Amino acid sequence: MAQSEGRGGTRVESQSTGALLDPSTRPTWRSSVVAAVIAVLVFAFLIWQVIVRGPFIAWDWQFHYYVDSHHPVGWEKAFLDIVASVTGERMFTIPMVGGTALYVARKQGGPGSLWDICTRRPVLAVLAGLATIALIGYGTKFGLGRTGPHHNMDVLHAGGQAFPSGHAANTFFTGFFILCLLFTQHGLYPSVARLRTMIPVVAVIVMIAGALMSWLDYHWLSDIPGGWLLGFIACMVALSVLRAPRREREPAPTLPAPPATEGS
Repeated sequence: MAQSEGRGGTRVESQSTGALLDPSTRPTWRSSVVAAVIAVLVFAFLIWQVIVRGPFIAWDWQFHYYVDSHHPVGWEKAFLDIVASVTGERMFTIPMVGGTALYVARKQGGPGSLWDICTRRPVLAVLAGLATIALIGYGTKFGLGRTGPHHNMDVLHAGGQAFPSGHAANTFFTGFFILCLLFTQHGLYPSVARLRTMIPVVAVIVMIAGALMSWLDYHWLSDIPGGWLLGFIACMVALSVLRAPRREREPAPTLPAPPATEGS
């Protein structure tokens, strides 16, 4: 990573692309917090739509009927179940994003004890994102108690956990925050070009994983964008932690040199 001086401060140059990242234009933790707050408000609106049976869930039953008549069976269903599990189950997504955070923390901060590495910024950011998904996601799931489409009924407060889709949230957070850990200005290999290249790839994976959860009749159609929005909120919370200003360590006080003695 090279640095060049310019008006308004130091700019960081990515060796891989040569793109200059001006500190005055780089996103800060405040922008992540604002985005998270706006997303939470939209998420609250979606919850209200589920409760009042608004337009947001208008296509749920129609899509459910279509899926029932075109439901995959046999090896096709088994294969799609595996894809859905690998891309959205916590037993797969947490090791992926957590392992990436540990790797980045080790590379950026150098050697250290396991505790030292686990308390560095990338790992703490991932923990904050996972905690956001758990707190908001399970709070909403248990609060609404929405039954899934495989029950052939859409009832609230009936012990279901349909809205939002945890799989969709896990996939969104895992895919996009790995990109943040690797290619943003606070990542291991800052590169605007790589970030722009990989965003569509991750977006396709996220869309496929979410579509499978509805296609396999595990979630209503409206549960999927709800899960994506929850994953976005988790990303913004984690980015806020990753971008938070770092405290500069105060230099150790220097002791005055002892006076020189004659004959020394």
